[in-house]
Amino acid sequence: MRNYFSILPLLFSTAVIANDNSYENIAERNAKVALTQQQVSTAKMQGECLVGLKELNYKKKHEFDAIAEWTSFRSSSLLEQFSPCQVLIIMEVAQRKLKANK
Repeated sequence: MRNYFSILPLLFSTAVIANDNSYENIAERNAKVALTQQQVSTAKMQGECLVGLKELNYKKKHEFDAIAEWTSFRSSSLLEQFSPCQVLIIMEVAQRKLKANK
């Protein structure tokens, strides 16, 4: 029974630490330098664009898609130069053009 009581604080502290590192909690602790609401909205949009980019490049899970493979490979290097939303737009256009010329 004693071992159970020693594990409980560990379980609760792990959960607290995990939630402690969310942006919301970090911004609350550092309110003077937190992002503005507009910057937070922009960051959320960029996150959604990353998801869109992933979905664009991995639509077909069971069969090889050379165009998606090509855009996936190119996306990584473009993300070093452009925002996720810019890369998503570039790759959407590239995939449409490549599929139209197939």
